[in-house]
Amino acid sequence: MIKKGLTPRFAEIGKIKIGGKGEIRKSKDGKNYRLPVKFEHFVVTTTAKEKDTDNFVIDQKVMKVLGDKPLEIPIRLPFDDIDLNFFTSFQYYHGRKCICQGNGIEAVRIDKNDIESIVECDPDKCIFLKENKCKPSGILSCYIPASLEVGGVYRFRTHSWNSVSNILAALRDFSNNTNGILQGLPLKLKFVKKWTEKHGNVNTATIVLDGIELQRMRELAFSEFENRTKFGINMETLQKQAKVSGFLEFEDDPADIEEEFYAPEIETETEEKKGSSPEDVIEAIENTFQPPEEKEYTIADIATGPDEDEPLF
Repeated sequence: MIKKGLTPRFAEIGKIKIGGKGEIRKSKDGKNYRLPVKFEHFVVTTTAKEKDTDNFVIDQKVMKVLGDKPLEIPIRLPFDDIDLNFFTSFQYYHGRKCICQGNGIEAVRIDKNDIESIVECDPDKCIFLKENKCKPSGILSCYIPASLEVGGVYRFRTHSWNSVSNILAALRDFSNNTNGILQGLPLKLKFVKKWTEKHGNVNTATIVLDGIELQRMRELAFSEFENRTKFGINMETLQKQAKVSGFLEFEDDPADIEEEFYAPEIETETEEKKGSSPEDVIEAIENTFQPPEEKEYTIADIATGPDEDEPLF
């Protein structure tokens, strides 16, 4: 067994999605980009891609168990630590590159020369956040019992304010009611619609108990604790090992993130200056990509993110 120079860590064996990449379009600067597509249900994929469409290959084995259009997915969490199960951060993508990532206190900023620096991350003052260029990011790592596979995790990614808030609130509530035990509890990732005054119905995700009440969850958590004691399992040690092994180092393709969660950068001249507000950008997209004689997409279709419940802008 290798004792030095190799760090073992969980493999990502699949993805959980409520959106993807659609048709190829051209932006004003002539570059191709994929039109974001939102789903009305969950889709579980492998980590392999189709050659023709560049979309991830659907996991037919899991989807056969879950059904054609599942609105709920039974899941289990690998750890008790909320941050390991659901890693959240603020991210600012410029084109196909994440140039700033922070935790609300400090951030790592990358300049045009690819030099990293630590800067203040204050959501109340950040101009990028106010202009909706910076977005919250959440990555949920979980097991899907329907896959019948152990040793790797499925991941659900979102850049939605509502989904990040929903999942964090649920995990904190469960943790507070089980003395911190989350690993192994029967949970469900749930697809829900949320009505907003500005955007109407939007797609969100949250986590709920899988058909059990709170008291039963506490009993299961106590049973889980007893089993750990019986088998000598130290969860704190396992979690420390996971952090050291790079469990939170996600090998995301920037192109996938940009095309699935971000609209192309559009610039348009207004009477006063180039519009950079959400309203200006939406208007620019409408003028650029929706010819009056063939209006295939509505503003809501383009402005709403595929794997989110919030607009892309």
